[in-house]
Amino acid sequence: MSVRELAIINQGPEYYEFSSNFDGVRYYLVFNYNRRNDTWYMDLKDATRQTLLAGLACLTDTQFLVTRFGLDNVLWADGEILISDSTGEGEDPSYLNFGAEVSAFYLSIIS
Repeated sequence: MSVRELAIINQGPEYYEFSSNFDGVRYYLVFNYNRRNDTWYMDLKDATRQTLLAGLACLTDTQFLVTRFGLDNVLWADGEILISDSTGEGEDPSYLNFGAEVSAFYLSIIS
């Protein structure tokens, strides 16, 4: 198993996207920040930028963002996305801490 931290921008724009290669498969991740409830939301798109999942709340230590919806066929790579707080406090991502104390990781079952 391997773990890779995703390129989260701390206190950057309230909307941004980037591409990432998960076990040889290209995906686009889109992050939107909602000031009203101080929450980041993630959309997952395939290599052609077709939306696979939209509006997933980025919550710390939630048991697997993608497969918790029973959508294990959406992420074709052999892994999962997890949000984690490195301080151990269990804080959810906010505008101030996402990409710093709280970040997103791709967990691959392929070494």
